[in-house]
Amino acid sequence: MKYFPKNPNYQASLVLIIMAGVLITTALLTNRGDFTSAAVVVSGLVCLLTGIFFAALSGSDPLDLRYLSLFPVQGSINFTRACADLGIQGNACIIPAGRDERPVTMQFLPVADYHGIPLSRESFVTGPDTAGIQMEPSCAPLLRLLREREHLVIPSDLDALKELIRELGEEVLEVADRVRSTQDGESITVRMEGYRLVGGCRAMTLESPRCCTANPCPVCSLFATVFAEGTGNVIQLERCAPDPGQPAVTAVFSVLHE
Repeated sequence: MKYFPKNPNYQASLVLIIMAGVLITTALLTNRGDFTSAAVVVSGLVCLLTGIFFAALSGSDPLDLRYLSLFPVQGSINFTRACADLGIQGNACIIPAGRDERPVTMQFLPVADYHGIPLSRESFVTGPDTAGIQMEPSCAPLLRLLREREHLVIPSDLDALKELIRELGEEVLEVADRVRSTQDGESITVRMEGYRLVGGCRAMTLESPRCCTANPCPVCSLFATVFAEGTGNVIQLERCAPDPGQPAVTAVFSVLHE
C-alpha cells in the first residue's frame, strides 16, 4: 500500500487543485465579466499550475512497504525454530550496557525464566542458575546509526523515555502514525497505530507468536533497548501482537529486577 497522504507535497497539491476549482467555478457562475472575475480566473490557474507542480514532486514510497516489512521475517522464524529444537522456551531479555560491566547492550534468550541474575559474557550461557543464548539485539546497527546520525541520547526519566519512543516511531523512523506508551506497575505497553510494517508482524505471528517474543524485530527490539538503557534494568518482551482488523501492533514489556 502506498501512503500518499503522508507525503506533504501530495497534500499541498490536492489543496491547491481544489482551490483552483473553487475559484474558477466561482468566476464562471458569477459571470460578471469585469477585472475582478479575470483576477479570480488567473488566481485559479496559478493554483492549478502550482498544484500540478507539487503533484509531480509527490512520488511514491521508494520501497514497497509490503515487501520491506518481510525483510526480517524468515531470519526470525529460523532462529526461533532452532531455539525450540534446543529446548529454549524463555522470552527475549534486553540487558543494558553497564550492567555487570557489559560494554554493550545484549539480548539474552533463557531456557526458561530469567530473573536478572548476572550472566557470563559467552554466547552460550550455561550454569546452575540459568542458561540460554546471548547476542546483540537485532536493533544494534539501527541504534548505532541513530546515535551517529541523529545524536540520540537516551534519558533516564520514564516520561522522557515514553516521549523518545514516540519521536522514534512517528518522526525519525516514521513506521507508525501514532505511538503511545503506558505503564502499569512493572509492565510497559507500547501501541503503534497505523504501523507500516504490520505485514511482517502478521507473517511472523502466522508462523508462531513466539517468533516475536523470542527474537523481536528491529523496531520492538529498539524500543526495548531504549527502555533498558534508560532505566538501567533488564527489559523482557512479554507479548507482541498485531491487531487483526487494522494496521496496529501492541507490544508489552516487563521490567525485571534482581
